[in-house]
Amino acid sequence: MKHQRSHLITRISWRLAANICSLIIMASAALAQQAPPGVGPPPGATPKERTQDMQNREWRLRNGERDAAQAQVNQQRVQAAIEIVKQDFKRIQIIRNKMVDNLVANKPLDYKLISEQTEEINKRAHQLKTFLMPPAPDEKEKEQKTEVEYKPVEMKGALVKLCNTIFNFTENPVLKTPDVVDVQQSAKAGRDLLSIIELSGDIKRSAEKLGKE
Repeated sequence: MKHQRSHLITRISWRLAANICSLIIMASAALAQQAPPGVGPPPGATPKERTQDMQNREWRLRNGERDAAQAQVNQQRVQAAIEIVKQDFKRIQIIRNKMVDNLVANKPLDYKLISEQTEEINKRAHQLKTFLMPPAPDEKEKEQKTEVEYKPVEMKGALVKLCNTIFNFTENPVLKTPDVVDVQQSAKAGRDLLSIIELSGDIKRSAEKLGKE
């Protein structure tokens, strides 16, 4: 499992780093084309030319510092995003395993616990979606689906379906082997993640309602 998460983190870091790579390369190229700060004006330069040269060097120095600072900020953002993905991915699996343990033990359903667990799964799945999936043009229309309400006799089946979907998502070859490009498996991972969001939301609402009865 640790090896699997390491592959996922590497894959996400590549994806996020690509968004700022062009900016860093362009900034580095611009700095490389500029004259070094210590190079002075040519021999025989007039006082005006010397003043202009000094102003140019100061301008290059300020811009170099600004570009370096921006590159550092971008790198910090990438690292922060990777850490968020890592924690979300780990927590979803931990909660899923606890749910499986309760289902296998055939314990009475604790609707309060189910509501809390599915709420966290839903929140973290939404965050993963932000980093892993590009926004779709018709996303708003998809979010307007009819909400499902599970009855007591249906709740266990819904939980089993959610646990299986989480397992399929976390075991997807695309997430386990980032060096392999598989369009079909990538699409499946996206569908599973959306299903996790939808299922966990429906189960949470149903559990909250059943817990009050």
